[in-house]
Amino acid sequence: MGSRAAQKINEPILIVGERGTTKIGGGFIEIDGPSGKKIFDIIVGKNSNGELTLYNKNSINIAKITSTDDNDGFFNLYNNANIRVVNIKSSAFGGFLTTYNNNNKQTAYLGTFRNLKGGLMTYNERFSLTSFIGASEKSDGKLSIYNNQGNSIVQIGALYNNGNSGEGFLSLHDRFGEYGWHKSGRNE
Repeated sequence: MGSRAAQKINEPILIVGERGTTKIGGGFIEIDGPSGKKIFDIIVGKNSNGELTLYNKNSINIAKITSTDDNDGFFNLYNNANIRVVNIKSSAFGGFLTTYNNNNKQTAYLGTFRNLKGGLMTYNERFSLTSFIGASEKSDGKLSIYNNQGNSIVQIGALYNNGNSGEGFLSLHDRFGEYGWHKSGRNE
């Protein structure tokens, strides 16, 4: 037996059943529900990357998996108004998840930063940073809290200056982010 030449079909193949319709063509697969509305497709997307999209029963995009221009993977979730609310991506330095509000403002970031350290950042409705918990420059744990003006008002972490070698510290700042008070956990 040898290989046979594939037969070329210039029109999509249409498969119809009681639960919906499947169309298969050059570079795409589409599945429509019983109402005739699209609920799923796989296509060859931009830059010849694969793209998988899931739709709700009203044919509104609710999830998409594809790759970035750098050939890393990403997954977007959308609400029923077709607004992106969750984004999960891979990158050369790691993976991360971001969330967004209905105004397309980022509200949270959880993942790996370019310095290969992890963290969680939260934002208010205007995309002003409100908190950070993660790894410090010296790879210790760090917690920072910011007011609604984006000024740092609380710092908790490890202290390395003035003879400290990673002792715990708490630092409080005024509403302008100016130093107010601190306490080290170092035993004197």
